[in-house]
Amino acid sequence: MKDVLITGGAGKIGFELINTLLDSKYSITVLDLPSQESKKKLNQVSHKIKIIYGDVEDYNLVLDLVRKNDIVIDYAGIMPPLADLNEQLTTSTNYIGCKNIVDAINAVNPNCVYIYASFISVYGLTNSSKRLLSVKKGGNNPDDFYSVSLIRSENYIKENVKNFIILRMPIVLTKFNYYVKYMKLNRNIDFITIDNFNAIVIQVMENKKLYGKTFNISGFKANSTVFLKNMYKYTGRLHLSRRNIYYGEYSDEDFINKYVDVDYDSIHDYFKSIKHPNFIKKVFNFPKYFILKRKESKNKDENTKI
Repeated sequence: MKDVLITGGAGKIGFELINTLLDSKYSITVLDLPSQESKKKLNQVSHKIKIIYGDVEDYNLVLDLVRKNDIVIDYAGIMPPLADLNEQLTTSTNYIGCKNIVDAINAVNPNCVYIYASFISVYGLTNSSKRLLSVKKGGNNPDDFYSVSLIRSENYIKENVKNFIILRMPIVLTKFNYYVKYMKLNRNIDFITIDNFNAIVIQVMENKKLYGKTFNISGFKANSTVFLKNMYKYTGRLHLSRRNIYYGEYSDEDFINKYVDVDYDSIHDYFKSIKHPNFIKKVFNFPKYFILKRKESKNKDENTKI
């Protein structure tokens, strides 16, 4: 039985990974901050896993944990919007935490496998409605505190660890997702569900052919206008904040599928899983939906003229 350390295990993605790995061939240790929320979550599985409350910024703690584990899955870190408000906090938590894991691997467990969850934001923002992204072409242009911390972490891993796998996520869909609130209309975007992403992580952990590589990961592609219309249809929620986010489509997302076998969810699968019609919300958000439909018609007319 191999020992796996999951940092940030009380987060949305991390906690689902724990539940998937329960009763598997792996012995699980979780490192997370001792908040009321994390304790409430992790107490549900405390009889089956080891729980360590602490900080990835504590090098001595990380050193001790890395020494005892064969695989580290790093889901720890501060996410936007908080990550973009405080550069010092984001650097210390996201980058220093990663650096501590890397340094600990080199110090006490050089054969340890490091799985690092990165994000599409390393490619930077764009105003274009269409953008193709690939690992080989690079084009990394991080332009906020969060993205800079990710690319610094990626580079440090690549320079100092031999058994690493970097997985660049697209927008990971949860029931209430931060990024969904800021979609511009008519943008082509990659998405993935939590279950699908964790399925990839589990299948790549011990595949030595993938060590030392970086992958773009996607579950399905969808137009943001179509996505928002479905959000309104299935939940009654609708956001038209118009702020830019990290748009783009991966052109090399299929490369990982040579090594994993995942039955990817579709946009319809996702919305069926969160279906929770709310009549009051639908009535309240109908003016937004009307605006959305008007803008969609206008875009179609403009494309027809072209």
